[in-house]
Amino acid sequence: MESISEQLKDMVEEKKVFKSGKLFKCILGLNVIESNVFSYLLKHDNVTTMDLTGVFKKDRSSIQRALQVLHDLDIIEKRSMSLKDYNETSDQEVKNIRGYLYVYGAKNLEIIRSQLHDLLDRWYKSMVNYIENLDSIFDCYEKDGETC
Repeated sequence: MESISEQLKDMVEEKKVFKSGKLFKCILGLNVIESNVFSYLLKHDNVTTMDLTGVFKKDRSSIQRALQVLHDLDIIEKRSMSLKDYNETSDQEVKNIRGYLYVYGAKNLEIIRSQLHDLLDRWYKSMVNYIENLDSIFDCYEKDGETC
């Protein structure tokens, strides 16, 4: 991951804002596919795994792993929906209207914004603590001369 100074330098030189993919990677630790799925879910609701495999041209297991990471971070919702209800809300038609499937959508943007603020605040406080205690870090060496 790029250092903060490198990211700021790039932003100044390129005169553009911090891209969402970098933001999601930096604060949430998301990889590219997870960031893309999350961005898609921010704009679309009631999305199935199969919808996402078609959009991103990825296998189902990759999409499911990305969805699990996002769900574990508590930034998306997973809901069970009847196929009949899905047919009524979707452009795609499922022929067998008996049964259920899982659909996904991002949580409310205000909730996500609050979560990102909280994570960033905690990170900032921990970095300030490291900086304030910098002298004690240099007093601590592990084997082979590496700092702990």
